[in-house]
This record gives sequence, C-alpha cells and structure tokens, in this order.
Amino acid sequence: MFELIINKIKNSSENDKIVYKNVIGAFLVKGGALFVTLFTLPAYIKFFNNDTVLGIWYTLLSLLNWILNFDLGIGNGLRNHLSLSISLKDEEKTKQYISSAYFSVGGIVLFMSIVFVFLARNIDFNNLLNISQDVISAEAMYFTMVIVFIGVMIQFWLKLINSILYALQKSSINNFLALCTNILILLATLLIPSNSNEINIIVMAIIHALFVALPLLIVTIVIFRRDLSYAMPSIKAMTKENIRDVLALGSVFFFIQIEYMIIMSTNEFLISKTGGSKYVVDYQVYYKLFSLGSTIFALTLTPLWSVVTKAKAEKKYEWIKNTYKRFMLLAGLFCVGEFLLILFVEPITFLWLGKENVPDIKVWNNIIFAIFGCLMIVNSVQSSIANGLGELKIQLVCFTIGAILRVPLSYILVDLFGDWIGVVVANVICMAIYSIIQPIGLRMILKNEIKISKR
Repeated sequence: MFELIINKIKNSSENDKIVYKNVIGAFLVKGGALFVTLFTLPAYIKFFNNDTVLGIWYTLLSLLNWILNFDLGIGNGLRNHLSLSISLKDEEKTKQYISSAYFSVGGIVLFMSIVFVFLARNIDFNNLLNISQDVISAEAMYFTMVIVFIGVMIQFWLKLINSILYALQKSSINNFLALCTNILILLATLLIPSNSNEINIIVMAIIHALFVALPLLIVTIVIFRRDLSYAMPSIKAMTKENIRDVLALGSVFFFIQIEYMIIMSTNEFLISKTGGSKYVVDYQVYYKLFSLGSTIFALTLTPLWSVVTKAKAEKKYEWIKNTYKRFMLLAGLFCVGEFLLILFVEPITFLWLGKENVPDIKVWNNIIFAIFGCLMIVNSVQSSIANGLGELKIQLVCFTIGAILRVPLSYILVDLFGDWIGVVVANVICMAIYSIIQPIGLRMILKNEIKISKR
C-alpha cells in the first residue's frame, strides 16, 4: 500500500507533488499539535481551578487575537505576491515585497503598542468582560491586558514569516511552529503551580506571549539565513509601489478578515455577555470536539491557497477545477464524520476531562455543533480556492451580510432558546450564506477561465 502511495506521488504533476508533500508534513506535525491541544483544556482547568477565570482567559484570547486581523491584509497580500515573484525567480521583487511588508507592519505594531499602554488605563476591562473585581482586580486585569496585547503585537509582526513560508511552499513548517507553541504552553501549564486568580491569569499571559513569539522568531532567523539570504528585509528595499501592490490586494483581504472575525471569533465574547463567562468553558468543550474534524481537514488545505495562485500564474485552470472537486469530495466525507461524532460525545468527554469536569451534554447542542463543524469544513475549501485565485468579491459580500446579522441575531436567538447555544445557531446561519453562494461563483469563474485558456 505504501509503495502504491509513493508511486502515485512520484508520477503526479509538480503542483500535486507540492500538495502531497505539504499535506503529509502537516499531518505528521500538526497532528501532534492537535493531540497536544486536547490535553491543554484539562491542564487549564487544573491550573486556573476556577471556571469563571478560565472563561475570562478564553474570552480574552479571543478578543485580543482579533488584533491579528488588523494588519491591513498585508500578510495575505504578501503571500499572493510572493508566490508569484518566487515562482518567477525575481529576487529583487521578492526582497522589495518582504521589506515593504516587514517595515509597514513594524510601524503599525510600535504605534499600536504605545497607544494601548496609555489608553488601557481608561478602560474598565472588568465591565467589558463581565467579571467582578472580587474575582480579579482592575489592576490585575490592566496588567494582563497589556501583557497579552504586546504579546499579540509581537506575534502580529513575527507571523509575517507564515506568509513567506506559504509562498515558499513550506507550509508544513508553520504546522511545526504550532506544535512547538502548544507543547511549550502545555508544559508550562503543567509545571508551574497554581496560585491566586490574579497571579494565575498574569502568569498565563506571560507564558502565552513568550511561547507564541519564540518559535516564530527562531524560524524567521533560520529562513533569512538559508532560503532567503538574498531577501533580508532592508529599509532601502522598501518602496511605495510595493506597499501599494501589497495593500491593494491586502485591503480586500483585510475587510474580509474583519468580517470573518466578527462572524467566527465573537462566540466567547457574546456568550460571556449574554450568559456569563462560566458558560464559555462549556462552549469550549463542544467547540474543541466538533472543530477537531475541521482542524484535521485544514491540514490537507495548508498548501492549497499558494499552489492555486501558482497554478493560476501557469494558467492551469483545469488542474484547479479537478483539485477543487477532489477537496469537496473529501470535505463531504469529513462532514459525515462530524455527525458520527455525536454518538461518542459523552464517553469521549468523560475520558478526556474526567467525570467532575464534564458539562451537561445535550443532543440538540451536539447537532448544532456538528452542523457548525461541517460549515467550517466546506467554507475552508471555498476560501482556499477563491483566495488562491484572488476572487474575493463573493466573500466580501457574503461576509458583510453575515457580520451585520451576527450580533443582533445572537441576542434574538439567545432570548428565543433561553440558552447560550443561540449564539452558535446565529453563527451557523451567518456562515451558511457564504456556503451556499460561493460554490456557484467558483464554478462560473473556473468554467469561464477554462474556456478562455482553450482558445
């Protein structure tokens, strides 16, 4: 069987080989990261020893990770432009794009960090996150927010290496970084003794900031010493033209990212506001189980975006069409797995978290999260193909509608269901808009491009 797989890879096209190689690397490395992540939740429960504080920690990460989307789309714009310049072996253009991106983002990071440190003094984070000062004082919340914000800002700058690795067709290295970060955070959580609520959340903020940034920094140094020694960022290579090129495409990505963030990354915040932060932990249990399929499936998609961009430059639209079909078929199989998981939720959570930490498992919640997981799987294929082609209009329109509906629909459905699951139902409705419309658009685009290329 292994011989058959090896021969299949050897006899495949260049673009298929890139996909296969990175997918195999992603499964080996990111699979380990997923395994480690499963142990992180019980480790967090033991470390914080307070569901309210743990709920705040997850809400805090969700809120501040939004900031990673505020790079004006520079990372995604850089990824598409580099995929083209590297495939054309244009070293000068590659250096200019990289330099323009690093110095642009660096300026944003420095400015936002300084502004936040001063502005944060005037923000009532306890009220914002619905947490009593009897649980965590205002001063502790301020220090926690500053540490996490600066950590996210550093990550915001260093994570440009992710876009570069995608353009180099080395996406499996990004998965290795995720594995390193997850292992380091898990080990620190297990080894550092639990203390008071305030000390615990500040310590976790430091751990998170340090161990997310460290692997990114190390791989950045290695890549610029070896693979891209000719493209080391230089302020002299930074040009207005290249910043404009990256931002022109990046600005569309930026708006899509913000809208997608509103749809996908506000669950913890809305659950905390409508029901209380302790329910965020219940949400995390369901989410981690039912997002596992989409996360594993995402491993197969890791190299797809950049390879589609490469195939577009080569005008291989027939290959893109066939690849799209294969991934949609695979997505269907994963969706079947989402519903099969419903049968095993209770025994899995008992084994995973221990009887004392298992939330009240409801069949209705399981069904909603299974649909949620299916939509994440299908949407990931649609977005990877559309992003690789640079066809972003449908995403922009659908996510705009979803983002507008997201918050009011959540409050209406929470009131209707009388439970936090209304937030997730709202999420499902907003995601479904894109899932229905984007496939129609992609089929039309590919059909038209194939017709043109055959003339």
